[in-house]
Amino acid sequence: MKTTVFLLSLCFALSCNAYTWHGLGANPVHVNALNICFSCGNYKDVICTTTGLCINDGANYDWVSYDYSLPVWEAIPYDTANILVVMGNGSFSDGIYKFNLTSHQFNVVEWIPNPTFIKFNPNNNRYYVGSRYNGLLTSTDGLNWDTVPYFVGKAAAAMDFYGNHIAVVQENNIFATYYSGDNGTSWNQSLSNIPIHDLAFDPNGKLYGVFTGLSNSSGLYSSTDFGATWDLETWSDNMETVGFDIIGNVFAGWHGAVPSEQGVGIYNTQNHSFSFFNTGLPNLNVHKFKVNPILSSITIFACTDTGVYYMNDYLTLLPELKSNPQEAFFVSSNFSDNTTTIFIQPDILHMDAEITIFDISGRKIKIISIRSDEICIDNSEFSKGVYLFALTDKKKYIFSTRVFL
Repeated sequence: MKTTVFLLSLCFALSCNAYTWHGLGANPVHVNALNICFSCGNYKDVICTTTGLCINDGANYDWVSYDYSLPVWEAIPYDTANILVVMGNGSFSDGIYKFNLTSHQFNVVEWIPNPTFIKFNPNNNRYYVGSRYNGLLTSTDGLNWDTVPYFVGKAAAAMDFYGNHIAVVQENNIFATYYSGDNGTSWNQSLSNIPIHDLAFDPNGKLYGVFTGLSNSSGLYSSTDFGATWDLETWSDNMETVGFDIIGNVFAGWHGAVPSEQGVGIYNTQNHSFSFFNTGLPNLNVHKFKVNPILSSITIFACTDTGVYYMNDYLTLLPELKSNPQEAFFVSSNFSDNTTTIFIQPDILHMDAEITIFDISGRKIKIISIRSDEICIDNSEFSKGVYLFALTDKKKYIFSTRVFL
C-alpha cells in the first residue's frame, strides 16, 4: 500500500508583518485562564481558571464552566473518562482531584496545601505534584502519592523535564533551582543563585527560566547544563512565563508589565531581543504558553486574564516560494518497502535548506540536508507514529506537514 501525504498550506518564515490572534473555540470563553490541557478524554480541551474548569463539548467546541470556587493551576489527562487537576489557594479544600468528564464531578485524591503544578513524566512513567508547603510529591498511578524526601521543607513551584533530566523551582522565602540527571533518583541544587519563577526545556534540551518582578536582575535566563548553572539572556521586568512552539521558537509572556515590554514576545537568540505580537491580543497579562500536539499547523496558545487565544500565522512565507506554496514539498510513504520519499520543489535547492523531523511531542529526531529534489529515508529508523516534517533554510521556518511512518 502506498500513501501520499501532500503539504497543507502551512507556509511560514518568522515575521511580525502579519498575524492574527483568535479566541479559542466556536464561542470563546472569557475567563481568567491559568492554564490549558489539550486532548483529554474524547479529545476535549480543558481550561484551568481561577474558579474551576471550562471544558469544550468535543463537537461544536462550545465551552461549559464547572465552578469549584478555587483556582485550578494545572490539569493533565488521566484516562479516557477522567483528568487529574491540582487546585487550591491555602484553603482546607486544597489538593489533587480527579474530575470525571462525563459526570463532571470532582473527587479528592490527596489533600495538599497550596499545590502549584501536576505533571506526568513519560521518561520515567511517574506523576509529579508541586506544593508550596509539602514540597514535591510523586506517584506511579496518579492515586497514591509519596513525598520526595529531598524536597521535604522545600516549596516546589514549577517543573519541567527533558529525557532523563528534571528541573524544579523552589519559590517562597528561599529561591533555588534543583536538577536531576537520573529521572529523579538523585537531586542537586543549582550553583547559580538565580530566583527562577518559571522554567521550560526547549525541544533541544536547553532550559530557559524567568526571573520575574522589578529587580535589577529580572529577565530571561538559560541553562545549557540542565539547570546546574544559569546565564542571563536578557533583562526584562515583570516577565511571567516562557514557552516554545513545536519548532523551538522562544515565547515570553508578561503580566502587569511596563508598556515597553508586555503581552507576547518571540525571543531572538542571536541578538537577544524580542519581537512583540500584541496587536489584536485582547489581554496582555499572560500566564502560560502551550502547544497542542495533535495540530498539524505551527500554533501557539496564550493563557491570559480574559481567556485563551491562539495564532498560527505568525510565520510568513519566504518570497522565493510565494508563487506556488502548495508544491514546496510533499511526502510519499511506501509501506510495502518501508521507505518514505520527500519530493522537493526545485526553487528550494538553491536555498541551503534542510528537513527537520520532529516527533509529536516536539522532540527533534532527524535533520536532513537537501542536496537533490528527491530524498529517500528508511522508515525503520523511526518508531511507528506521526511525525512533523519541517522545511527550513537554517534560519527561518518555511513549511511543515505531518506524516505517519
